[in-house]
Amino acid sequence: MTSRFNRRSLLKGVLTGGTAVCLGIPMLDQFMDANGETLAGGAPIPTRFGTYFWGLGLTDTPAGGSRWVPPTIGYDYEIMPELETFAALKEKVSVFSGFRVIGDGKPNLVHWSGHASILAGGAPDKSNVMIGESFDNKVADAIGTTTRFRKLDLAPCGDPKANYSTRTGTAYSTPETTPLELYARLFGEGFQDPNDPNWSPDPNIMLRRSVLSAVSDQRKALLADVGYNDRIKLDQYFTSLREIENQLALQLEKPAPAEACEIPGEPVSAPKSITVDVVNQNTQIMSKLLAMGLACNQTRVFNMVHTPGTSTTYIKGEAKTYHQITHDEPTDAELGYQPETSRLAGMVMEGFGIFLKELDAIQEGDRTLLDNSIVMAFSDTGYAKIHSLENIPVFLAGGAGGRHKAGQHVASKGEPISRLSLTAMELAGASPGEFGVGAMKTSRVIEDVVGEPATGAKL
Repeated sequence: MTSRFNRRSLLKGVLTGGTAVCLGIPMLDQFMDANGETLAGGAPIPTRFGTYFWGLGLTDTPAGGSRWVPPTIGYDYEIMPELETFAALKEKVSVFSGFRVIGDGKPNLVHWSGHASILAGGAPDKSNVMIGESFDNKVADAIGTTTRFRKLDLAPCGDPKANYSTRTGTAYSTPETTPLELYARLFGEGFQDPNDPNWSPDPNIMLRRSVLSAVSDQRKALLADVGYNDRIKLDQYFTSLREIENQLALQLEKPAPAEACEIPGEPVSAPKSITVDVVNQNTQIMSKLLAMGLACNQTRVFNMVHTPGTSTTYIKGEAKTYHQITHDEPTDAELGYQPETSRLAGMVMEGFGIFLKELDAIQEGDRTLLDNSIVMAFSDTGYAKIHSLENIPVFLAGGAGGRHKAGQHVASKGEPISRLSLTAMELAGASPGEFGVGAMKTSRVIEDVVGEPATGAKL
């Protein structure tokens, strides 16, 4: 059958008033060869959710010691050398040790199996592919539909490929990689000050939200003209467009006042570098912007990748990258660990401390933004020298609006790390009841850190 559509086709329609619009369509199977190669008013302050990722884990020792696992279990845990960055916020951070990825016989795909399993709930078959949707999208679908952005993705390391949020398991969101990009996204075109007494709907938004409806007839014809696999692709594509249209519709409603919202000034351009100091500098600026974006109700869900799994960040003036050092550096016989690796781990973790402090600096009612958030921070490996999938460091930070019984060290003896993903979803108010597949499938949250639903602070 000869199709009426090709890869250059546009769906065309006319808006009310006679304005013509065109809408592109995604690359479909039939366009390629057989190989596919061509809160105001008394409403509770909302809970925000985010993930924070850094590469190369933290420092364990061959003898079984650790530079990050506290010896005390429960409350009042010790601040270990590589956790110094959040010592002042210790009561708002829970530490989880001893959890692991269970591969169900699949190989350990270095710098991929760890975080891919945490996010999707099961060990992947090959690098750069997850078994399905990452769970941040499940949270965004539950709590992110009433804000301008369903979620935001950030990469202070500057790498446009440093993001692990996926709907399909094969295609990943593109992050904002500089402070200026993030500023423009949050506070540039389309931003509406929730505290502006002279608010009125933007006519450009009214025009944009009508595009999908204007091509309705051609959309139906296209769906009838393609095969089964392409119908699935088009359904995903049009669903995404419908989500955008729904988000635009929200911008035609007067936003609720947000007491903590203060529009920041445009940041200065940051230097282009992946040295640890520059990445942490970008982390601070982008964390400040993100925090105000959350306070201004622009989004409730985010993902931040400080450094990717195969981190190539380095200390200015030194020849080797952090990744190289984790493999090349011998264990110091006297200390029992890799001292340079541990020093770099502490510097990388400074970014996490900076991030938490920025969220905690914004007051919302009688709490802070961090108190009204739950952030799951994790890495890709436990002991980077051997790419271990055991004892991957995970932290839950923030109060989740009062639900997170924070400030604890929870130690496991090899339980599936998917329990922590499910617990994070539960604290965000978006639990699916169970999560994961195979040996990673679980319906058990970490009850020690989950409290009763909070009534919520008032604006």
